[in-house]
Amino acid sequence: MRRLNDLIETLFLLVSGTLFAVFITTILYQVLARNYLKISVAWSDEVAMACFIWSVFLGAAVALRRRSHYVIEMLPPRFAITNRALRLFGGLACLPLIYVLVVHGQILTDMGWGRRSVSLGTPMAYVFMAMPIAGVAMALFSLEVLHEDIRALIGRPASTSTAAEESTCS
Repeated sequence: MRRLNDLIETLFLLVSGTLFAVFITTILYQVLARNYLKISVAWSDEVAMACFIWSVFLGAAVALRRRSHYVIEMLPPRFAITNRALRLFGGLACLPLIYVLVVHGQILTDMGWGRRSVSLGTPMAYVFMAMPIAGVAMALFSLEVLHEDIRALIGRPASTSTAAEESTCS
């Protein structure tokens, strides 16, 4: 599973980085066109919005795997077992959100085939698809993260990278 998740993470980083660069370029072009060329570029808002949405959702999935979201440490590091249990609880608490992203994101995507963007005329489903795709990746990443958390809680780290993270996160 780790190899599959490594591949998904690499793909997501490549795609989200590229889309973020397109987002920045599109916004820059829109500002220059409006302020210096005195022309209106109607399509730039929709392209920038779509790139930004995809970047955010794909990046959120990668952040879940890397444990890069905000964490509030409530107990000092000497309470290692309690901190591990709280981290496991936090990982389990993400599962309902992942369910919403996958199931209701798919419903929104299905509805989006009947809606068209104003200036581009493309189905909004292409934008909404970011939610269920990122949700499925988050589910896969969560399986890996929860497995590592359970192993750490019972005293058997899954890998050397998990042990290194454990010493910095506990």
